[in-house]
Amino acid sequence: MLPDDINHISPDILNGILKALNIDTGEFMYQLLNDNPKQIMIYAKIYALVHDVTKTI
Repeated sequence: MLPDDINHISPDILNGILKALNIDTGEFMYQLLNDNPKQIMIYAKIYALVHDVTKTI
């Protein structure tokens, strides 16, 4: 389900967003890579927001 390259979002940006949401980055990435639906949806929403913002710049 995940693309081959998960680094579509800069690691610094992803870590900052996860920290702001009080989400443990290590656990999040572990769950994401194991196809946990909740983490997939969180990543998808972060991905969409980051790309919406970067398109407008």
